[in-house]
Formats: sequence, C-alpha cells, structure tokens
Amino acid sequence: MARRKRKRKWRTGSLRTIADILDGAYPGRKEDRTLIRTFSWWEAAVSRRIAEVARPVKLLHGTLLIHTRSSSWAQELSYHEEDMLASVRKVAPKVKRIRIRVGPMPPPGQAPDPPPPKTKPLAMHELPGNVARALAHVADDEVREAVSRAARMSLGSPEKKE
Repeated sequence: MARRKRKRKWRTGSLRTIADILDGAYPGRKEDRTLIRTFSWWEAAVSRRIAEVARPVKLLHGTLLIHTRSSSWAQELSYHEEDMLASVRKVAPKVKRIRIRVGPMPPPGQAPDPPPPKTKPLAMHELPGNVARALAHVADDEVREAVSRAARMSLGSPEKKE
C-alpha cells in the first residue's frame, strides 16, 4: 500500500499574532500561556526578598504552585499568601489561589533591561557642523527629517528630574 505524502500549507505574506506563534511553539492549554506570563513577571509581582527564596513552578486550574528553599520560608510566605496573591493577580488575573511548598526552584528569570534615559533633543541649529552638512546632502525630505530627529535625540542631553 502506497503512502500518501501530505503537503504542508505554509502561510506566506501574512502577519501572525504573538498568541498564534505561542500556540504553534508551545502547544499546551491556553492556561499555560498565563503561566508563561506569570513566570516572566514573577520578580516584578513580588518583593525582591520573596523572589530570591520562592519561584512559581506550576499553574493548574487557577492554582499557582510556588516552591521555596526551606520549610521555614514556606511557613513565612504562608502568612503573606493573601498579599502575594493580590500582587500576582495584578499581572496574571487568572491565578485564583496560591499553594506554597518546599521544592526545587528553577533559576531566576532574567532581569528586564532598564528603560533608556529620557533625553532632551537638540534644536536643529545645535547639531554639530559635520552632521548638519551631511544632512544637507540627503535628497529625500522624509529621510532627512527622520535622520535629523534621530541625530538630535541621540546627541541630546539627559533630562534632569526635578
């Protein structure tokens, strides 16, 4: 009996949402996508002290399982369970309960990059002479304006906080 080859139909030329890409790369339940978001925001949802000793490891039917280093930390965190739940629900509203257990902890997530400093762009007449001369040679008005804005922003000074 001859086997039939199945042709894969690839989408070409169309944009896909992040949710579609996640569905293809991580074919689990939809609830697992919340898990991914919860785990990536764990350190932002709880205090630094808690993030050092406890990590989320599983999300099942709205219950987030958290592993801690020791039984003393599990007990300590059980006293703060309501506050932790409120913090976590701000970033992952599908979490309904928290269970705290002693167990192996996954490595901490990577800290997000700090936001770039706010800068005050230079005025057009403040651009250095060589940059202004180079901009004068750009024929396309839109390109010249875009490069000019980028140059003024990158050469600007940080804004002072008052």
